[in-house]
Amino acid sequence: MSAGAVCAAGKVPVWAQLTADQQIVLRPVRQEWDRLPEFQRQRLLAAVKRYPKMSPQQQQRFSQRLPGWTKLTLAQRNLARKRYAQYASLPKEQQLEILKRWQEGHPEEPSRAP
Repeated sequence: MSAGAVCAAGKVPVWAQLTADQQIVLRPVRQEWDRLPEFQRQRLLAAVKRYPKMSPQQQQRFSQRLPGWTKLTLAQRNLARKRYAQYASLPKEQQLEILKRWQEGHPEEPSRAP
């Protein structure tokens, strides 16, 4: 049964059922994949579909942050999404000011955004 067929049936595939391309993108969470909640695996599979359209920098950031993201609780992930939505809704000037302040507090990670 292919990963697409499993998803169409309403079940999220186990690691062995993922396509080779899905396994490559999701490699940072290989050990945890089968233990992740179904809704989280569904979201990650949706992100994998967007992966080819990401810039190389976005792909790298996705791969680096994926293990930490999967370790967050549902409440922590929802809070992060809420905060990002609030940040994204701000005027560009305000976003840049927040980013500047954040980078000043994290000099070892100048390329990371809040």
